[in-house]
Amino acid sequence: MRKLFLIQIFFVLFTCVSEAQIGVGEWRDHLPFTYSRHITESAAKIYVASENGIFSYSKSNQNIEKYTKVNLLSDIGISAIVYSEENKLLIAGYSNGNIDLIFDNEVYNISDIKREIISGSKSVNHILFINEYAYISCGFGIVVVNTEKREIKETYYIGDLGSQIQVNQLVLSSDFLYAATNQGVYKADLTNPNLVDYSNWQILTDIPSYTSEFNSIYVNNGDILVNQVNESSNDNIYLYKDGFWNSFDNNYTSVNNIHFANSRLHIVTDISVLVYNSDLSLINSVTNTEITNFHPFDAISDESNTFFIADNGRGLIKYQNGNEETILPNAPYLANAFSMDIKNERLLVAAGGLTPAYGNVFLNGIVFSFQNERWTSLVNYEVNDYITVEIDPFNTDHYFAGSWGKGLIEYRNNEVVETYNETDGRSTLQSMISGDDFCRISGLAYDNENNLWIANSEVADPVSVFMSTGDWHSYNYEEKISNILTGDIIITKNNQKWIILPGGNGLFVFDNQGTISDKNDDLFKKLSILDENGKIISNSVYSIAEDLNGDIWVGTDQGIVIYYQPETVFEDGFYARRIILTVGELTQYLLNTELISSIAVDGANRKWIGTHSSGVYLVSKDGTEEINHFTADNSPLLSDRINNIAINHETGEVFFATDKGLISCRGSATMGSDDFGDVYVYPNPVRENYDGDITIRGLASDVNVKITDISGNIVYETNAEGGQATWNGQNFSGSRVSTGVYLVFCTNDDGSKTYITKLLFIK
Repeated sequence: MRKLFLIQIFFVLFTCVSEAQIGVGEWRDHLPFTYSRHITESAAKIYVASENGIFSYSKSNQNIEKYTKVNLLSDIGISAIVYSEENKLLIAGYSNGNIDLIFDNEVYNISDIKREIISGSKSVNHILFINEYAYISCGFGIVVVNTEKREIKETYYIGDLGSQIQVNQLVLSSDFLYAATNQGVYKADLTNPNLVDYSNWQILTDIPSYTSEFNSIYVNNGDILVNQVNESSNDNIYLYKDGFWNSFDNNYTSVNNIHFANSRLHIVTDISVLVYNSDLSLINSVTNTEITNFHPFDAISDESNTFFIADNGRGLIKYQNGNEETILPNAPYLANAFSMDIKNERLLVAAGGLTPAYGNVFLNGIVFSFQNERWTSLVNYEVNDYITVEIDPFNTDHYFAGSWGKGLIEYRNNEVVETYNETDGRSTLQSMISGDDFCRISGLAYDNENNLWIANSEVADPVSVFMSTGDWHSYNYEEKISNILTGDIIITKNNQKWIILPGGNGLFVFDNQGTISDKNDDLFKKLSILDENGKIISNSVYSIAEDLNGDIWVGTDQGIVIYYQPETVFEDGFYARRIILTVGELTQYLLNTELISSIAVDGANRKWIGTHSSGVYLVSKDGTEEINHFTADNSPLLSDRINNIAINHETGEVFFATDKGLISCRGSATMGSDDFGDVYVYPNPVRENYDGDITIRGLASDVNVKITDISGNIVYETNAEGGQATWNGQNFSGSRVSTGVYLVFCTNDDGSKTYITKLLFIK
């Protein structure tokens, strides 16, 4: 069978911090460090930053440790880092002006700039340590932070008449500060007590085109080396020496960084790292002729000629004596996460996307796979914009990806085996432009006979089915949904198919009555979202899910609507209902002001609801109680814009695909069953230093759980959420129980099904 050209990306991994499953209520990120842009070092570690976070690499034992919003940092969007050996302090600056001071894995956040109302950029572009002070080059000027007092000391606006100006880098030489800015190079006497006064900052007017953008600078003994950015041709590095400015180098499209480290000057260009001594004599270099796929952005080297390079595509590269190693944490290749599918503890992520007008973003066809706690990234360069993925429920090594323009892509064992579209000669899929290869797949779902149903957008026959026998069929349903946008598709327990119709067209429901090849008995209906009075609630539908009771939950731009008894959808008088909440004296509909981008149902039939701008809500089975509301401000959630939510029903881990990357937390519910499965307690034994929840998994659905001491005294009682129950290790009085063996009694409502297990608890 023909295979498309596909690159499977594996990371060279070293001994890492454990990536084991997390406890109930804990979070973990799945953020890439592939596009690293900043590097700094301590005596013991190399620190590398991407937009998503920081990771450290131990020089002695090669351990990798991540620092992200989940475990340490206050934000995402890192734009600068620096380590001070003198102060034993790592500083991270962010593109929104936020600043983290990191002392021995404890962080102190300074959010003054982030919270300040400032027109234009607040980005932290560079950090210079002078004793206990950190001089922060920002998008508007210079901010001086007293790191001992952990507060902002002063702010300098150094542009004309004290105006804002983007400062890209500061250096200190002989008590003079030099600032490379977007409007020239400025100089000031550090000993002047009034640097707040803009008149004490003088622009250097003798540089060629002196009001141009300068992004990097180095000064030593009166010599000045500065890079002038040129958008239309190569950058130009100028050298001031012996009273004159001359071109030092203009051989590179872009110069990303000039900095001094380990008694060496490093000039990092788009294709090379050049190393000079203090006399500006070239002593070493690494170029793209020596390292493959080389996109350096920042680098350091030492006297042994070992290079550590922050590469904009490969993370951290260690290069020594002609040998290169790629060093990265276990993570997807990119932060893009648009839609997901989980089956049998395998997670697939489609890394494509759509514009607000449902156009292409033209990202290569990318799938991320998470299985056995490891990420694998697969890139198909022959297609664009995967927006949906679906795993074969009988074989997790077999799955499909839907492309917004190039059709349906079939994978086996992480390799492309087939591509289906209008030109493949086998499938019934169609192109929105006849005769052209523009086949848009918007939704995929397997039925209980392992047939794959496909929503094919903007074509005459918008529904196709790829049968388990290998046969194909298509449907146009009297052209009721021909040639319009289609969205996601779900298949319900009673074998109905529900398709979202974006652009204000509501929903489409059909039932093939179990006879795929006989279309004459099919039932179908284009559905407007009407209330009990026949009034349209909203036909702008963005998400849909079936809950454990068989009810259909629909997310619109005006909140949630529910279809009870969906088997009656083809009867007259079928309408949607909204959940009415009473808050104090106010009555309102559930999330009626929110655009609902995703809905997922956990093992306890609770709903995880993703929104376009307000984060994630966890609500009760019936939606009348808000259990949690996670936002980027009150939780590790990366963004308040949620693209998709998926749940691993075996572990209870809930994955959130946001516009800034993928993150997950472990919920308290797993999918239960009619009987007890492989029941186990985690952790067991419970050590004296463990303070998280104790989890009992593998239970029958919603059983009662009693925990007793060895004498039979009940210390705790709860009901399982789906197939999982949790205990905080405390008795009814709120005290931590004593050391000993405890029995866990699990019983359903009528006592016909029971299970007993035990655990060792150490106080």
